[in-house]
Amino acid sequence: MYLRGLELQGFKSFPDKTVLTFGKGITAVVGPNGSGKSNISDAMRWVMGEQSSKALRGEKMAGVIFHGCATRKESPFAQVTLTIDNEDGALGIDSEMVSVSRKLYKNGDSEYLINGSPVRLKDVNELFMDTGLGKDGYSIVGQGKIADIVNGKGSDRREIFEEAAGVAKFRYKKQEAERKLIEAEDNIARLTDILAELEARIGPLEKQCEKAKRFKVLDDEKTALEISVWVTRLEQYRQKLADTEERLEVLKTQYSTLSDELADSEAKIEADLRKSAECAAEVDEIKGRIHDAELEGRGGEADIAVCENDISHIEENILRLKEQIENSRADKYFLESELAQRRKELEELSTKQSDAEQEITAKEKEFDKLISEADESDKAVSEVNSKISAAYLEKSRLSFTAENLKNTMQETSEQLEANEADRKELEANSELAEKELKKLRKEHERKQEEKAEKENVLGGMTKLLEKRRERLEAAEREYSQAQSRLTETVSRLGILGDLERSMEGFGYSVKHIMNAVKQGRISGVCGTVAQLISVEAEYSVAVETALGGALQNIVTETEDSAKRGIKLLKEAKAGRATFLPMTSVKGTRLDDARLKNEDGFVALGCDIVKYDKRYEGIVRYLLGRICIAEDIDAASRIAKNNGYKFRIVTPDGQVVNAGGSYTGGSTSKSTGILTRKNEIEKLERSKAQLEEQSAKAFEEKEKYQNEANKLAADIEGVKEQLGILGEECIRAELEIKRVSEFANGYEERLADSEEAEKKLREKLAQADKELDEALKAEAETDKLIKENESLLSDSVEEQDKLKAKRDEISTQLSQMRVANAETGKDIQACRESIATLEKTITDREGDGGRLTLDIAAEEEKIKGKRDEIERIRQKIADSGVLAEKLAKQLEEKRRQQHEYGDSAEKLRAAQRSKLEEKETLAAQVSRTEERKNAVTADFDKLVNKLWDEYELTRTTAAEQAQPVEDMQEAEKHLTELKNKIKALGSVNLGAIEEYAEVKERYDFLGAQLSDVNVSKEELCKLIDDLTEKMRSVFMQSFDTINRNFKSIFKELFGGGEGELILTDPENVLECGIEISVQPPGKVITSLMSLSGGEQSLAAIAIYFAIFRYSPAPFCLLDEIEAALDDANVTRYEQYLHRLTDKTQFITITHRRGTMEEADVLYGVTMQEKGISKLLKMNAGQTSMLEEN
Repeated sequence: MYLRGLELQGFKSFPDKTVLTFGKGITAVVGPNGSGKSNISDAMRWVMGEQSSKALRGEKMAGVIFHGCATRKESPFAQVTLTIDNEDGALGIDSEMVSVSRKLYKNGDSEYLINGSPVRLKDVNELFMDTGLGKDGYSIVGQGKIADIVNGKGSDRREIFEEAAGVAKFRYKKQEAERKLIEAEDNIARLTDILAELEARIGPLEKQCEKAKRFKVLDDEKTALEISVWVTRLEQYRQKLADTEERLEVLKTQYSTLSDELADSEAKIEADLRKSAECAAEVDEIKGRIHDAELEGRGGEADIAVCENDISHIEENILRLKEQIENSRADKYFLESELAQRRKELEELSTKQSDAEQEITAKEKEFDKLISEADESDKAVSEVNSKISAAYLEKSRLSFTAENLKNTMQETSEQLEANEADRKELEANSELAEKELKKLRKEHERKQEEKAEKENVLGGMTKLLEKRRERLEAAEREYSQAQSRLTETVSRLGILGDLERSMEGFGYSVKHIMNAVKQGRISGVCGTVAQLISVEAEYSVAVETALGGALQNIVTETEDSAKRGIKLLKEAKAGRATFLPMTSVKGTRLDDARLKNEDGFVALGCDIVKYDKRYEGIVRYLLGRICIAEDIDAASRIAKNNGYKFRIVTPDGQVVNAGGSYTGGSTSKSTGILTRKNEIEKLERSKAQLEEQSAKAFEEKEKYQNEANKLAADIEGVKEQLGILGEECIRAELEIKRVSEFANGYEERLADSEEAEKKLREKLAQADKELDEALKAEAETDKLIKENESLLSDSVEEQDKLKAKRDEISTQLSQMRVANAETGKDIQACRESIATLEKTITDREGDGGRLTLDIAAEEEKIKGKRDEIERIRQKIADSGVLAEKLAKQLEEKRRQQHEYGDSAEKLRAAQRSKLEEKETLAAQVSRTEERKNAVTADFDKLVNKLWDEYELTRTTAAEQAQPVEDMQEAEKHLTELKNKIKALGSVNLGAIEEYAEVKERYDFLGAQLSDVNVSKEELCKLIDDLTEKMRSVFMQSFDTINRNFKSIFKELFGGGEGELILTDPENVLECGIEISVQPPGKVITSLMSLSGGEQSLAAIAIYFAIFRYSPAPFCLLDEIEAALDDANVTRYEQYLHRLTDKTQFITITHRRGTMEEADVLYGVTMQEKGISKLLKMNAGQTSMLEEN
């Protein structure tokens, strides 16, 4: 088996379909950093089932999909296919070529395929198991794995050794067997609990079954006699009902005639009253119209006042507008005067500007003449200045030379002084060094004391950490106990939930109906009584005792639903059940007013259960006449005081029956339906409390864990401080040594200082001689400068006179030009002012015309307002006329209203006597109907009893009934039968079927428990066999790999010793694996003491040892030799070649030596940013070819 090819599409930096083909031997993948080489390694790891995005160098799995670049859109999916040559059948698949594919879509969906068929991740893992391949095998080795095998924990190294040893498949089988064992133990626990529940029910059910059979014999006889008695009584009721209906018909006829007469009279009264009401309405309408007319008149007067006020305001506005016209005329006169003055100013300024320009021209001519004379004078002064400058240059040179000599002398003197100061400083430094030594020794002692103090603190913190860890252990125990209790509660809940869902305790017929409801085969069923009520645990036994088999009664919405249920049971031959239609079952309740005063009375049965209001009739029917007492004594006392008329039940299930019989004894607290329901509710509450306790315990555990972690961190901090203090002590010792060395060297430096002083004094005497010569030459140069400066003085005096006159004329010219410019500005300002005045005058003329138009408009408004006042006054006059006319109509309507009212009152008086007669007839009809209803109620009640008790209609009952000649004797015998039945106590008729069903279920589950126990024993034996096999196989392979490692280590390192050591030889399947190495010429106490290259070479030696023992079909090595030097790379490549006879290698590398040894080279480039391309070169080729 070997790797034939790898195909990538949309994976990381390979957006296009890219295929790599591999032959036997070594294939090297090369390329610059960032080109995408390692993405090939990630692709192989990913297709073999890697689930960690971090292992693939990403934050999340969607990161493997090509996410696009500047020139490419993102890929919709990533797909990698691995093609393996399986000619030897090593993969366990009947196919010479096996392809494994993995595909991931952007929406997160993924799929695995083997030879194109969809499979699970588990199937991929099992395919590669014990082949050395797969994500957990040793077929892909990167730098990370090299580092992990050296730096990781001993326990973490086991994976590759187990994979090489072939232990992985045994461990997988063992884990599967252990998982099945846990499931078996869970099933045993559940079956044991269910069997315990069933066992507790079988005994009582067997007794109930015998009792039910005796009951059925008596009940059948009672039923036949009771039906005959009831049919006879129904015939008596029917005859009595016919007589009552005949009398009722006569009374109703008389009542109807009288009612017709009263109706006619009432119609006349209503007509008169209606007409009277119409007149009243018209009176109100006329009153309203009169009121509106009066309001309209008053409103008109207000409108007139408003108009007069508006006229006043408009007249005031006209006066204001006329005043504005006068003001505008005055402004215009003033502006015209101002305009004339501005025009006069403009003329004067223009004349002034013309005169100034003539004076400026004359001055400019005079200024040009002076400039020409000044230029001639400048030339003469320049020649003298040149001579003086040459003399000054020579003087400067001589001065510079003298200054340099002075500086030299000064520097030499300063050096002498500095040398003297240095000597004094050396002497002072010697003293300072002694002082510094004392200070350093004192600081060193302080650091030693601080170190000792920190060591004491460390000891205290270590003890405190031990206490915190003790508390943490206690908190962990508490959390574990809370979790254990929670697990037990959840387990018990599961068992009871199964019993509740399977309706354990209900009869077969009831289960059949409820299953039909779930399947939608019957509608209108609300549920069983047990499902529709709830009761506190304190009274659950009392209610279960009181209801007995009625708990299994089925509540329906209508009688039709009940009939459908009975039909369903008949057709399925599924037994009998009692149905309670909400439309026909109307229960009553005892009057508990007197009972509340009884000592020991708790409540009526219907008051201690909880239920939906819509089932109130059902609950009262079942529990409304049942009393709950505190105990049997209280029950006996209450029953006696009330003549034994109703049943009384105690919380522990003792009963005083109606008629005086007692039923009691012990009851099972865990077998009742309501008890189970209450226990489930209690367990749900307990579960919530335990979850809260568990959460609190977890918080407490986390708190102590955090405190312990913090203390541990603080201890590490103190240890770090101790380390720093230790380093500071060492540095102080070194500083003491350094200062001592300085002090010892001060004497040598003092001798050097005296020699330097002698040389400086000789240099000072030479500089003094050269300075005297430079000063004499400088004096001669000063004499020449004075002669030329005298000649220059005369020339400069003449030049200054010409410049002064030129500057004076220049100043005058400037002043004249400035004055002329100011005059130009004044002319411009004057022109702008004239334009503004002319515009303002034009605006004032326009304002006058506009204001005159506004006055005319206001006067027109006054005329409109006066016209409106006239219209309003006419409207007020019209309203007065209308009000007088409406007053007359009002009087007439009031008269008609009184006439209709008097007529209705007369008819009402005549009607009263007939109403009294009608009431008498109504009372007779009512009494007769009551008698009829009473007979009908008795009749219907008896008919309902026939249906409720025996599900018989009257006709069917009549067919079954036998003639009753002596009703008194028949009823006496019926009472005797009932007493016999009552003496039996509560009877569970469903116990016959339920006992058979429970017994069958008990036997079935017992057989299942036996099978599961056998299965458990087989699993335990299998686990023991697998463990022994794993131990044997692992030790055999480990010894071989260890021997291989020893020899390969020596070969790769050129000597030395290497060994693999089990940390716990007694527990070979769980212990870690440590690495012990000694390179030649070195003593190593820890792997961390090795250099990076040595660590890598040691790890490579381990992998080579594994390959020698169990060669993988192919292996990808991702830059594992990066840390090796050239010599070690050569040894690495030589040994790698020796393994190629059994293993195919793909190496990702940067090293030249590895490339040279490869049979095929793949080059990865990134010519387009973000997109990787492949080039291929076989051995012997001189250039690479691009691969698709």
